[in-house]
Amino acid sequence: MNRRNFLRATGAAAVGAMVGHNLFGDASAAKMSAASGQRKNVIFVMTDQWRYHAQGFAKLDPVQTPFVDNFAAKSFTFHNAIASSPVCCPNRACWMTGLYHQGHGVMKNEDTAIVPEQILVGNFKRAGYSTAFIGKWHLDGKHPRAQPTPEGNRKDFDYWYRVNNHTHFQREYDDHGKMVDMGRGWQPEHEVDKAIHYMKQPRETPFFMVLSFGPPHNGTYPGTGEKRHTPGAYSHRTGGYGYYAPAEFEAPYTNLKEQDIRANIRPVPVSDGPVAGETESALGAVPGYFGACSALDADFGRLLAHLKASGLEKTTIVVFTSDHGEMLGSHGLMTKGVAFEESIRVPLSIHVPGLAGGDEQRLFNSPDVLPTLMGLTDVECRHAGLDGIDHSAYMRGNRSVKEPELAYIGYANFRGFRSKRYTYVAAAKGPHLGGREAFYARKVLGRQTDHLLFDLHNDPLQLKPIQRGDAPHTDALMDDLHVELRTQLARRGETLV
Repeated sequence: MNRRNFLRATGAAAVGAMVGHNLFGDASAAKMSAASGQRKNVIFVMTDQWRYHAQGFAKLDPVQTPFVDNFAAKSFTFHNAIASSPVCCPNRACWMTGLYHQGHGVMKNEDTAIVPEQILVGNFKRAGYSTAFIGKWHLDGKHPRAQPTPEGNRKDFDYWYRVNNHTHFQREYDDHGKMVDMGRGWQPEHEVDKAIHYMKQPRETPFFMVLSFGPPHNGTYPGTGEKRHTPGAYSHRTGGYGYYAPAEFEAPYTNLKEQDIRANIRPVPVSDGPVAGETESALGAVPGYFGACSALDADFGRLLAHLKASGLEKTTIVVFTSDHGEMLGSHGLMTKGVAFEESIRVPLSIHVPGLAGGDEQRLFNSPDVLPTLMGLTDVECRHAGLDGIDHSAYMRGNRSVKEPELAYIGYANFRGFRSKRYTYVAAAKGPHLGGREAFYARKVLGRQTDHLLFDLHNDPLQLKPIQRGDAPHTDALMDDLHVELRTQLARRGETLV
């Protein structure tokens, strides 16, 4: 059943109406299955550039995501899930290896390829799982995406169907080492079809499937007659590299204003343009971005409906998350790669049959995902020295398991921590923060700085950065955080002043 027919069958409108509370079945059936000792399947659903705020249940963005909302209500939903390196390739490498960027070496998009021996999915394969990857991979470094992925990088996956591009209505894929063109259509809908087809195949083993969607990330759209661009990017105005979704999902978001979204939205400075000081509104991205979230929600709902209809919901762990967030005009910034909440805070809900789940404030960092899934499935990890934490004992009810106090975050211009209350970042190199953190400091502080501290309880929109000298207790806090950061980085071969 395709997405439109599915929405019609569930009685959902263009962006979906709230489905019944039994989408994931009743807990008693799940407990019976768990008691039988059957090893659970795993579906790891990745999205790209979907921020935590853009989930209906969070009530932070004006977005409709009824299937995600219902799923989150029946899952362990981690409200402090953090993208350790909030850019596509670096953070996907954190997921796949259980390591921070210093350990896996992928610090920039399309710069360095992942090391195949570090990919943790091999542990599932050795444990007898059938393994599958469908969708966006983006971990092959400079290897052209229009060519098949090197065999070594996909060796841990029995089933391989990698999308070629961020042209979300153009379905070109690496199908087990052969490039195929499946014509025009919304990629996520096609990828859910492939996932359902894979799950329908007879097998005597459990499966571990990664389903990786390219949206709501911005993308290119040849042949659409439109050339939208990312606000602030003058270079996009000719060819277009903007935010799109199927038209029926964009429609509800076409008349939103800045005040409908976030109180910290500011005009976006245009880079590389001929007019000095030019700015533009982020609103041009809003229908495509929120529309893509709602469209993906419907695609995710169709996946869940198959699990229910097939009975696989009783034996399948499902993860829903994103590799990083999207600024969408907050602080005058777009996209990701910065240390602000809209960039580093991501959705994370994990449904485990037989476990009740619940709302969790516990910190959960990117390298923690696969170690936790191995813990939940009793799969032995043969990789030593992981940075990721296995949260499975806590999820199974052992509340004596110590909670992480800090989640490490690091990208080009900053190194730092996100705790449940604070975000602290220091300059990665040189005497001052660089890049877009430097832009923020100049706009808000009127000067350069080598650090930023935010009290997320008292300043959730990060409008009032705390600086040294503001108060004795925050100076002491920064001293403690800086010493801990310097110590942790030294263990990973980095020197912080």
